Amino acid sequence: MLTTARKYVLQFDRNLWILSVGWFVSALGFAVSIPFIAIYFHSVLDLSMSQIGYFFGSMAVVRAVFQGLGGEISDRIERRQLMINSQLARVVAFSGLALSIAESWGFWPVAGFLFVASASGAVFQPAANAMVSDILPEEKRIDGYAITRAAGNLGWAAGPALGGFLAAESYSMLFLISAIVTVGSSTIFWLWLKSPETVRISDRFRMRDLLAIKDDKLLATHCTLIFILYLVVAQLMAPFSVYAVDMVRISETELGYLYTINGLMVALLQVPTMTLVSKWRLTSLLATGGFIYAIGYGMVGLFPSFSFFIIAMMIITMGEIFMSPPALALTSALAPKGRMGRYMGIFGLFVASGWSFGPLYGGMILEHLSHDLVMAWVAIASLALVSSVGYLLFRRRIPESLDRRQQEAT
Repeated sequence: MLTTARKYVLQFDRNLWILSVGWFVSALGFAVSIPFIAIYFHSVLDLSMSQIGYFFGSMAVVRAVFQGLGGEISDRIERRQLMINSQLARVVAFSGLALSIAESWGFWPVAGFLFVASASGAVFQPAANAMVSDILPEEKRIDGYAITRAAGNLGWAAGPALGGFLAAESYSMLFLISAIVTVGSSTIFWLWLKSPETVRISDRFRMRDLLAIKDDKLLATHCTLIFILYLVVAQLMAPFSVYAVDMVRISETELGYLYTINGLMVALLQVPTMTLVSKWRLTSLLATGGFIYAIGYGMVGLFPSFSFFIIAMMIITMGEIFMSPPALALTSALAPKGRMGRYMGIFGLFVASGWSFGPLYGGMILEHLSHDLVMAWVAIASLALVSSVGYLLFRRRIPESLDRRQQEAT
């Protein structure tokens, strides 16, 4: 077994493993605090579910635009340096959040620092995803995305477990720890990560470059379907946490355990699952992921209890495992030479929009269907089914050569 594991590790460039470790640390810093901010807004600042939804919706433009900008910038400068700088900006934002909460400065300072944290994270994401494609040949990219996602979700597993204990004592401490941990992530990238030589764009950036999606109908379809799916995926951050803690009355510690289950499952099952389904087409994997998401979120309102939430979370996580690496691998396959950052940025723009508008979508449904929470969660989950059917139809249009993992040359 050790020989097999060693062989598996050595088949990848060492920079992939360094990137994965840095990603783990970054995710750990994020997950310690961010899952609990909606609860802070609701229980401490007394914001309604709709107000929280509007706030996260307002971050859509910022995060989405910075995803696109991050991709464009990463095609023009060294991706490694961009990743380091974005992490340092996040350190400043987390530190500001810790101070704002500790001094009870109110909503606007907290919101401002959250915008900075969101924007810097948005710049980091497409650069890091493009780095995976820089490091690995095409036939290994879906494995690379599975590995980096497993590493990130290991951080996601550990963070909320720690944050759930600390949130009951001090929300300010959560963000202070996030700042300290994120310094570690930027240090790893600075000291050990090496940037491969890539084709860089020399032309001047124009804002209309972000509209390049209109020239690629396959990318436009993929991004539209992923946006619809992420409107449902995004329930994990705000609507589900507020629903579970403030409506169902599970504890913040129990909420942390649920996020830990999510992260551990991805960390343990992501790579083996992608190995088992290596012959599947990418669109089939995405359709399966959407269908599983629809089942998982549709179940949330049935039996509101911590024990049942564990089952729902496990199903939701399987949807994530099937969906995420293929979504990135398909984006990578569609990208022309020298435009990997742009395509990852555009893809990230739509993902970020889904993450940001999702809480507004879910929050409004929960507020208006508060008398029938079963129907509310079925309504929320329905868009995942729309995306699933969309990918099955997309499968007929996309060339099979782009829709499969490229086989390693022999």
